[in-house]
Amino acid sequence: MQKGAKDLNEIIVVGLGPGTMDNLSLGVWNILRKNERIFMRTYKHPVIQELANCNIKFKTFDYLYEEKESFSQVYEAIVQSLINELQDNATQEQIVYGVPGNPLVGEESVRRLLQVGEGKDIKITIKPGMSFLDAVYGLLQIDPAEGFMILDALSVNKENLKISTHQLFLQVHSRLVASDLKLLLLEVYNPSHPIVILRAVGINGEEDIVRVPLYKMDHYERYDHLTSIYIEPSYSEEHSRMSSYPLDPLVEILKELLSPQGCPWDREQNHDSLKTCLIEETYEVIEAIDSKDMNKLMEELGDLLLQVVFHATLAQNRGDFTNNDVINNIVEKMVRRHPHVFGDGIAKDTDDVIRNWEDIKAVERGEIDNGHTAMNKVMKKLNRSLPALLLAEEVQKNAHKVGFDWENVQGAWDKVFEEINELKNVNEDKIEKENELGDLLFSIVNLARFLNVSPELSLLRSTNKFISRFNYIERKVLESNNKWEDLGLVQLETFWEEAKKEL
Repeated sequence: MQKGAKDLNEIIVVGLGPGTMDNLSLGVWNILRKNERIFMRTYKHPVIQELANCNIKFKTFDYLYEEKESFSQVYEAIVQSLINELQDNATQEQIVYGVPGNPLVGEESVRRLLQVGEGKDIKITIKPGMSFLDAVYGLLQIDPAEGFMILDALSVNKENLKISTHQLFLQVHSRLVASDLKLLLLEVYNPSHPIVILRAVGINGEEDIVRVPLYKMDHYERYDHLTSIYIEPSYSEEHSRMSSYPLDPLVEILKELLSPQGCPWDREQNHDSLKTCLIEETYEVIEAIDSKDMNKLMEELGDLLLQVVFHATLAQNRGDFTNNDVINNIVEKMVRRHPHVFGDGIAKDTDDVIRNWEDIKAVERGEIDNGHTAMNKVMKKLNRSLPALLLAEEVQKNAHKVGFDWENVQGAWDKVFEEINELKNVNEDKIEKENELGDLLFSIVNLARFLNVSPELSLLRSTNKFISRFNYIERKVLESNNKWEDLGLVQLETFWEEAKKEL
């Protein structure tokens, strides 16, 4: 006879609650009382021990924890054993699988069982129990709506941590696990950050709640299978700034693209191959700013951010540093260089801010010796990879810092005219022409510094302006049904003057 829907092989997964019979639901009790084929993930739970005293017969999978090399293998073996129990026993159409707490909260074996059950002729029914989380919420007076994360202490990594939310770490069953977790948390949290050790929550007479600073987390001596660690959100200004707008979705996309199953092009990239992309995206941001198109700016900033995360993820895959390291570093730097905002420093005006910034930066780089700038390092710190105009600007700024500069803008003007005359009188030697033209450009960059404008952006803006006006002339040529060579320079100049008025 063919099985109907009601006769489908079924695994009933029941939640046994946090640890006392008082919290065991009547529905789960009736299921356990009426079924003979019952399997428990572990015997190490107070409710299961009480069930044994009530003559409830069951088998456990504790032996798998001794046989297997990893928890992943244990969970896989549990699922396979449950499936085999149904498939190998033709007369057994229903079995019960019991787990501590709520089956859908932190139970990896149940998650895997649900996945496997979808592809087989097996019905998986969940009978929830009270989760120990309910007891934790009440004990710590936490509203989970504020944000609450449950993490496995045995598999968590730095990227999983969310410092702005409540976090509970399960599987802290030994001091060794606690010690490893502590070292991980110390990469993100202050050593004195408060944590709560939760043991046997919800079990009368066994419950132990200990509040200690993070650095003492592994001093506790009663770690066992009923122990978890709670760490409260970090409300420090540094952490709140870092976590208000998490990059997680973008970071996860890059991880997937760079994985063995990811994109072939992305996987071939390295820091050197991406340099051109980084430069192009930066200039596209500048172009969007000049266009005053905010939607375009939003899009281009995203493209530039992608380059930052791309480089950081490449470094993370190599073990050099992580995305979090990049963010932490710049957050700490900005706080450190703004003592007038985040500390006791004083800055009356912009000049004070710039002066303080440069002094702090010099100390960071070891460029201050007994209160004096080390002269031999004035040019050594330059980034020689900068475009020529930007490099010239930085050179002149550094010379200005040590007093090698004109007293006022007139000196800069005079130098420009001097270099123009030298270029006019240069001989036909190409090298000499390049040298004199370079001197003129260098003096113009210096003049731009006195005028407080960027030579790079000024030239870029003028170039784009020329392109727009030239495009206008091109349209006029096409509209006149003429070719370029058919129109004289006088007519083209007329179009140019029109373009200047229009654009």
